[in-house]
Amino acid sequence: MILSRTSIAALLLSLASLQAVQSTTSSLRGADGTTNERAHHHRHLFEFDNPACGDAEFSTQPFYVSPDGNNWSQENGWGLSIEKPFKTIQHAVDNRNDCQTIYIMDGVYQNNYYGQSFNHNNKVVNLNGVSDLKLLAHPDVTSRPILEFDGPGGIFGGSASSPLKNIEIAGLEIRGPNAAITYEEAMADREMKRSYFTGRGIAIWAGSYIYIHDLKVHHCPASGIRVNKGDYITIADSEVYSNTWWSSSAESAIVLAESVSVDTNTWIKMRLTNNLVYDNINKIPYYNPNYAWDYSPIGNEDCSSYSACEQELVEGCPWECRYGKKTQDYIIDGMGVYVTRNSDTYLYGQMELSDNVAYGNGINGVVFHRTDRGVVKRNTVYDNGVVPRLEYEEAVMEDWMVNLSKSRQSYSGIVLNSAEEVKLWSNNVSARYETDYAFNTVEDGGATPPPLSAGGNNRVCKGIVSPELASVVSEETDASVCGIVVSSSSPTASPTPQPTPQPTKQPVTLEPTDSPTVAPKYIEISCGNKCHLIQWPYKMGSSYVPSVAYEECEYDCDNGDCKAFSLQDDTRSNFSGYKRCFLYKASKEPSPEICANDPLSHPFCSYATTGGSFFVTPAAKEQYNVQNM
Repeated sequence: MILSRTSIAALLLSLASLQAVQSTTSSLRGADGTTNERAHHHRHLFEFDNPACGDAEFSTQPFYVSPDGNNWSQENGWGLSIEKPFKTIQHAVDNRNDCQTIYIMDGVYQNNYYGQSFNHNNKVVNLNGVSDLKLLAHPDVTSRPILEFDGPGGIFGGSASSPLKNIEIAGLEIRGPNAAITYEEAMADREMKRSYFTGRGIAIWAGSYIYIHDLKVHHCPASGIRVNKGDYITIADSEVYSNTWWSSSAESAIVLAESVSVDTNTWIKMRLTNNLVYDNINKIPYYNPNYAWDYSPIGNEDCSSYSACEQELVEGCPWECRYGKKTQDYIIDGMGVYVTRNSDTYLYGQMELSDNVAYGNGINGVVFHRTDRGVVKRNTVYDNGVVPRLEYEEAVMEDWMVNLSKSRQSYSGIVLNSAEEVKLWSNNVSARYETDYAFNTVEDGGATPPPLSAGGNNRVCKGIVSPELASVVSEETDASVCGIVVSSSSPTASPTPQPTPQPTKQPVTLEPTDSPTVAPKYIEISCGNKCHLIQWPYKMGSSYVPSVAYEECEYDCDNGDCKAFSLQDDTRSNFSGYKRCFLYKASKEPSPEICANDPLSHPFCSYATTGGSFFVTPAAKEQYNVQNM
């Protein structure tokens, strides 16, 4: 059984496709750490497509928002300073100027009529008709601003006739009502689909040049983050968890769907990268009131030939024909990182799914579905497939599992479904069961799936590999290679990651000081093989040769917003032998609070590294009780 895993962070921290991001623009490296083809065209990935809105314009007159503010006139100074902020984000959006930045202060922001109805149309923030806007947590906040909703969702916007453009959303927490909903309540609502049971964290229905990053999105009844009809979309560096529980719309955690190219550029324009995605499970069977009784989007059954289907009977109607109908009593939807139904509409450009960690999700961790042209690389996927297979006994039979009539499909890893021109590089996958597919490629209708355009260096630690992918996936008999601990003491797999001891290289050590009476600026902490405090807000710094890495990283910390730094082996192919510097911000507090006290003792707070070392100021060591591991 799989009880724990730490190699997830080794891949997460390779970050070969992510450079340090600023609040306004970023650039990415392409596959294998080389500068991608966009550099050849002199355009950074996250630059807005409006030359009139540069850094200077976005910083000219920012707005400020706080729950303690007032939505009064700007003529009296409201909204223009921390001392006189607006009260609601929506008011700031509605009164925006060109090239507007909105800084959001600590606190909780709820939709109108919060707690008063199970069915309303009030979002916390409605972005319809908006362009050239940044919604950012203020850099001085001590905790993430929380957008809390009990209706359609947290942040909504865009339509085919009025798409969004040039939008950045960062630094926020979005929280839905999942924790307050019971299975019985959600099942009673399955056919009604009231907004309380169907809300999404972020839903963009059409738009381009949208950068969504550094978020926590959780407990949303439907998707955590979803963008339809988009181009030049990046969703990065976010933690998306405990979503999709109660909607009956077959939702997934992070979704790009029905994307539409806005130009004929052919490089990578869509990215889902460096996200932590877990515990996103469909617990309610899918229902679509628009399906005719004899229609099914799956399988090859002629549903019109079964009278039981017309009579809405379970017995005598094939399960494929009951998909999306009142009689569906099984669950086969709900993915972690998911791109879907893009082949017919996204005609120019590629998609990249990279450096994501996906575990404990309902069906698969990462899926490339009915989408052409892209790369799936350096993802770590394990212990998905939480939706039961009925031939296996569940250690804990939850209420939503009891009435399921059939098993989920035997996939729980990475799936390529009807996907052409896809590359598959350096992914590590462990299926939930040995009889689950860890790597699979399929084609609608059972036809032969298209071949990969390239691939290799993928590893399977548990599960089946489809024959078409066998040449690019190697089997690991030693589970520890993938950071997995095998135990015979438990009959089922745990989706919760725990630390796995692993040998590491010797850490970088401080040089002796000239005067032993002078207290060191930084104290080295023994961190074993988990030297990156992922829940401490941080900035990814540069890479240096080992002989100067400590001095250079110390200098970077001395001259920045920094209370600690870590060094670790840079796993990017073109930085082999270098040390990567990570700088932990002095201006921001660890979140959640558990990571503010002896953080290295908590598995959730730190990620695995190789050749890692960690250094902290004496003041921060005392404040956060940073102890040797």
